[in-house]
Amino acid sequence: MRRPLVLLGFVAAVIALVVPAAVQAAGPTKLDAFIYVDTVNGTRPTGAKPRPIGCTQSNVFTRGEQMVFRVWGTDAATGDVLSTENVSDGYVTFPGMANQKLNWGAHGATSNRVWFWTAPVNIPADFPLGTGTARVVFKTDDGKTGTYDYQFTIVPALKAVTKPKAKLASRAANR
Repeated sequence: MRRPLVLLGFVAAVIALVVPAAVQAAGPTKLDAFIYVDTVNGTRPTGAKPRPIGCTQSNVFTRGEQMVFRVWGTDAATGDVLSTENVSDGYVTFPGMANQKLNWGAHGATSNRVWFWTAPVNIPADFPLGTGTARVVFKTDDGKTGTYDYQFTIVPALKAVTKPKAKLASRAANR
C-alpha cells in the first residue's frame, strides 16, 4: 500500500521541478498589441425587434439581432493607439461568415466623443444556438499583428405570451 503512495510522491516531485524550468526556458510570449473587445446590441437589427435601449453591452444575443463589436487597441512596443494612422487591416472573423471589416470612428455626444473600432454582425436566423467564438484581427503598417478571441452566446428568442382579456376579467371578478 505504501509503495504506490511513495511512487506517486516521487512523480509529483519530478513534475514540480521539471515543468516550471521548461516554462521559464521557453520565456514569456511577446505581444505585438493589447486589444480590448466587447459587444453591444445594434440599434438596427434586420431580423429582430430592436431592444428597448440601444447599444446595451452584452455577449448574449438571439437570432436576427445585430451584434456590434467595439474594439480598442494599443501597440505593445510604442503605446500608440491602433487607429487608421497605423493599422493596415482590421476585421472580425465570425463563424460561417466572410470577414467583417472594422471601421474606425467617433462615438458619443459631441462634447464627450470616444474613438474606437466597430463591426456590426447580423446574426442569421439559422445560426446555431450556444456558445461561439469570433476572432478580432489587426495588422499594422509595420507588420505587427494582434488577435483576440471573443466568446458570445446565441439563445432562443422568447416569445411573449398573452392571455385572452376575457379570462383575466373573469379571474378578477372571482377574487
